[in-house]
Amino acid sequence: MLDQLEELFLAKGFARFTLDDLAVRLHCSKSTLYALADSKEQLALRVIRHFFRKATVAVEERTFTVKDPALRVTSYLTAVAAALAPAGSAFHRDLEASRHGGDTFAGYRAYWQADENFHRRIVEATDNEFLLRAYGSIEGHIQRFRLMVHNDMSGDHTVQEHQAIIDAFKAGDCAAATAAMNTHIEGIRSRSLSLAKFGQQG
Repeated sequence: MLDQLEELFLAKGFARFTLDDLAVRLHCSKSTLYALADSKEQLALRVIRHFFRKATVAVEERTFTVKDPALRVTSYLTAVAAALAPAGSAFHRDLEASRHGGDTFAGYRAYWQADENFHRRIVEATDNEFLLRAYGSIEGHIQRFRLMVHNDMSGDHTVQEHQAIIDAFKAGDCAAATAAMNTHIEGIRSRSLSLAKFGQQG
């Protein structure tokens, strides 16, 4: 049932559907849907967690064995783009709108934009058109998932990792930059897996 709901939400979004609509579409009773969640909003959240967990596992499987930092960036962006490919524009629009508002979100958006600017500049510095296209295809989506699924607006770890990379660049220390980038990638991996485990609870 979760897989059927996931397919529907990814294609059509989730905001416009009522439980009655979903019951008709899935040829089931409302009680079947209530067995999954107490409300339409909670059901949408559970389906989103279900999708995000599978996407995280897929990315992990495609990137775990890659050790070279440059190749890991390429592998990661490619894997994320592939994992998020099934999600249509309506799904992403509903996902962002569901959390769009309030001072807390505004503060998170400032972090979100700084995070995207940092990664875009890293990608642009590679002068690799493939990487630029890959990053452009996923830009913003990861942050939307993180906000919706975990309701976590703290970017402290990420900011510290970014600063270590920037400091290494400023010092012209290639070894330190490589080490800092590896630390950042491992941090992303660890935090992504923790989100996946969190999603299993929903």
